[in-house]
Amino acid sequence: MKTSTYIIGLSALFYSLQSFAAPKIEDSIKRLNWNGIEVVYLEDNRFPTYDLLIYFADGALSDEKMQMGSTKHAFNLLDAGTAKLSQKEIMDQFEFLGTEFGVDVTHEFTTLSMAGLSKDLTTSMGQACSMLREANFPLPIIKQELEKEKTELQSLVSSPQALSDRVFREVSLGNTPYSYPVTGKLKNLDFYTPNLLRAKVDYFLDKVKKRIYITGPKSILNVEKVLTEKCQLQGHPSDFVRTITYKKIKRNHPQLVFVPVPDANQVQVQIGRFLNFDEIGDRRLDTLATEFLGGGFTSRLMREVRVKRGLTYSIGSYISSQKQYGRAGISTFTKNETINKLITVINESVEKIKKEGITQEDLERSRGSIVGAHPFKFESNRAFLSQLLYLDHIERPYAELFDFNNAVMKYSAEDVTRKIDEVFGAKSQIIFILGDKSIEKELRKLSSKMGKIKVLDYKNFI
Repeated sequence: MKTSTYIIGLSALFYSLQSFAAPKIEDSIKRLNWNGIEVVYLEDNRFPTYDLLIYFADGALSDEKMQMGSTKHAFNLLDAGTAKLSQKEIMDQFEFLGTEFGVDVTHEFTTLSMAGLSKDLTTSMGQACSMLREANFPLPIIKQELEKEKTELQSLVSSPQALSDRVFREVSLGNTPYSYPVTGKLKNLDFYTPNLLRAKVDYFLDKVKKRIYITGPKSILNVEKVLTEKCQLQGHPSDFVRTITYKKIKRNHPQLVFVPVPDANQVQVQIGRFLNFDEIGDRRLDTLATEFLGGGFTSRLMREVRVKRGLTYSIGSYISSQKQYGRAGISTFTKNETINKLITVINESVEKIKKEGITQEDLERSRGSIVGAHPFKFESNRAFLSQLLYLDHIERPYAELFDFNNAVMKYSAEDVTRKIDEVFGAKSQIIFILGDKSIEKELRKLSSKMGKIKVLDYKNFI
């Protein structure tokens, strides 16, 4: 749900803060209390604009059985209408004020975001509060929106990369609480009633712990009255915070998964796995390791797979984490006839790093790349606030934002080598392949090294 975008950067502010000691950084960010809700405020008088985020300490894990995906849809469909305003009138109001309004739902938490001119904040927030508290999810609009979504899901087969991302995510997170997509599946869409969606929003507004992040001139702090009176937001010590326990996933052998789709002229390949809570502690080393392995044109995988052998046009790696879990993966594509060669080269490239290590020259190249790019993560107010929100969510100090460069410089080639082996070692990976059924015979030649191939129907994942 989006209207016009109006975001001004905070990059200059970031550069000025980089050189501060950690205590000084903390001092520059003010923590307020609005009706029992913690507020993180960063004053910025350079532009007459604001950015605001509201964090809810729960997400799609609150969904139950056939209601899976209801949190995502409840927030996405907030603009469907109220008793007083139609969907068009709601969107026209935000458009008139040049206000951006958006939501994001993960398994662990949910965020609501707004941005625009500071002089219009109280008016825009008042409109948002009316929507939050009075949205009645008119059935004709809900049905219309859900029919569009059904069509989009059913047409995923014509977009192999998007389908691959969706299926691989669920497969790689299998047997964990995080595997089911936050958007739900086709079979869930008919269960989203106006009453269910309304109850979902009320639960988040009234029962879940909230935190507000805001930046702009001091005048925007007047929005406190609107949030506490019109949105009726308040905090209590008993407010719910999502935490979950799960059985650790241990994988001692690779698993080969094939998803056939009709008439695919290239093969989508993803190699990765679930990361347990005790594997995600050092996010800065994770960043350096993935930059070296698959972070750009000079990365090891790009050189071995594309430059030397021409097996693909693009390949990349990632380690991403939330508060209690993470995911790691290598993502690429290739021609039907080169699929086995591609997988072999990827595995050999990772194994070579383990056996031969990393040269200091290669390490410095990767280190320089991420150090140079790090400030650009904060080019917008929204990006900066989102980083503060994320650190609060995973319960880490803000200083990690500003001592990133110094921390990265401390890691040795041995540290990076060990991390790549621990996370991307071939013995623990799910090797996921989505492509035309004709390649199945060729894939079975890999079974002697990777075990029995598992064939899945993509329809079960949409």
